[in-house]
Amino acid sequence: MDMNAILLMGPMSMNAFWFWFVFGLLLLGIEMFLGTQWLLWAAAAAGVVAVICLTGLPFGLFLQALTFAVLSLVMGLLTPKFLKVSSHSPDVNDPHRRMVGKEAEVLSGFELVSGGERTGRVVFDGVEWPAVLGESSQMKLAASDRVIIERIYEGRVFVRPA
Repeated sequence: MDMNAILLMGPMSMNAFWFWFVFGLLLLGIEMFLGTQWLLWAAAAAGVVAVICLTGLPFGLFLQALTFAVLSLVMGLLTPKFLKVSSHSPDVNDPHRRMVGKEAEVLSGFELVSGGERTGRVVFDGVEWPAVLGESSQMKLAASDRVIIERIYEGRVFVRPA
């Protein structure tokens, strides 16, 4: 068997079109459930191969699979370059972000508890929050003292003396 026969072996034309079209739809359906973006490019590559199969060019199974693999790989590797991938920076729409750097009023607490944290309660904008005083601060805080909010994590405000 010569190399040309190997390259042209397998389904072509409409049979190959339907195979790659259905395969692309299956990958797209799986991608909808997983949400990874990686199968999206494989589904697009399968669609491209399906359209190429409709052209009537001598395009055997080996060339179809090779084209699918190369397109999937190239599109997957170029994703971060051309598409905005979610970043690890803070979300602009985070309602707690506006609190960082602002002053809050101490309500109570900030005694040393088990685990080494100094916890208490503060009020910011009329809302009471559980708070943790930064480790470096040895300052005694009383009710009505002011603190600066450094960050919000797991429903607690991390503060330092103002």
